[in-house]
Amino acid sequence: MKKVSIVMLSALLLAACGSTNDTAQQKDEKQIATDARISGDYYRTLLPFKESQARGLTSANMANAYNGDAFESGLFSISRRVFSPDDYLFRDGQLLTKNAVESYLEPQFTKEEIDAMDEDTRIERNAYANFGLNPSHHGETDPEKIAENSPAYLSHLLEQDYYTKKDAKNEKISGMTIGLAMNSVYYYQKEQYGEIYSQTLDTKLSEKKGKEMAEEILSRLRAKSELKNIPITFAIFMQSSEESIVPGNFVAYAVSDKGSQSLEKWKDVNEKYALLPSSDAEELNKKLNNDFKQFNDSLQSFFPNFTQAIGTGHFVNDKIKEVTINVPLDYYGKAEVVGVTQYISDLSTKYFSGVDNLEISIVDSDKPLALITKKKDDKEPKIHVYQQ
Repeated sequence: MKKVSIVMLSALLLAACGSTNDTAQQKDEKQIATDARISGDYYRTLLPFKESQARGLTSANMANAYNGDAFESGLFSISRRVFSPDDYLFRDGQLLTKNAVESYLEPQFTKEEIDAMDEDTRIERNAYANFGLNPSHHGETDPEKIAENSPAYLSHLLEQDYYTKKDAKNEKISGMTIGLAMNSVYYYQKEQYGEIYSQTLDTKLSEKKGKEMAEEILSRLRAKSELKNIPITFAIFMQSSEESIVPGNFVAYAVSDKGSQSLEKWKDVNEKYALLPSSDAEELNKKLNNDFKQFNDSLQSFFPNFTQAIGTGHFVNDKIKEVTINVPLDYYGKAEVVGVTQYISDLSTKYFSGVDNLEISIVDSDKPLALITKKKDDKEPKIHVYQQ
């Protein structure tokens, strides 16, 4: 295979099947975005809807589902700091293809490693482009030594695209956000289908690696003509372990202004998820932690066979932003579900009146029975009982 320049390869990897240059289709579209958004915290979506080519990789690449949900929703929060929902429309990332993301997640290959691969392996691992951002193994093949010396720090990349109304009509992207999900734990096997081992990583080093990778990704994005003169935001997400039932959190973000080849000073993100009840939650908000204990005690007295609800608090700048609760119950019938849901709703008003965003899911195993939600401006909780 002939040698191709890094700029050309970058452009090839970033090219998307559903690019913004679908002129004929856009000219026939009278409506460029959804009519309304759910609330001021959400973006209106650019029409026609186009799903990302990298769709599906988030669930596959993240340590667990909790991390995946927090990564995607949290990246919107970062984007809102730069691209106001009042001024920008959202579209699922179109520039980073599945092939590009998978290529970026590989380790850097040495020439000797590439030479030792057969043709199929080179294609499967994108070795010709050799765009891997994770540390090179330098020919090392022992999984344990790789875990110690050159583990994979980068787990996933997520792209969000933003458009002003004017740019959307002119088929021109206005801004972009890239999220980098970093590992706090590296998992490996010493043999295929064998036992899974783990190596705890230094989160400060993982964050540092993520910032270095962001600079490299920026240089590759700027090689594409439509991305040369738009603001691009990068955000670093630190994953929790596979075993954790609370997600990781964003730790920093930075912006590259229009046409800039570098990132401005990184800004710290002060957010954390904590299990309720727990010592972490008690340290962050003692009253909330105690209220949750009393909530559980009240449920226990009402339902003799009840174990306990599991809650997660999302804290931003040391203040509670959102509480999500999962209440496991045995299903006895529709009437019982309605009565239980009303009782839990009353308890939520008693114990969580100071929480702006509250979501309580009542489930039987994995089957949803009812949902209770309350937003900041709601006077009382909203209840939905699912049809069984």
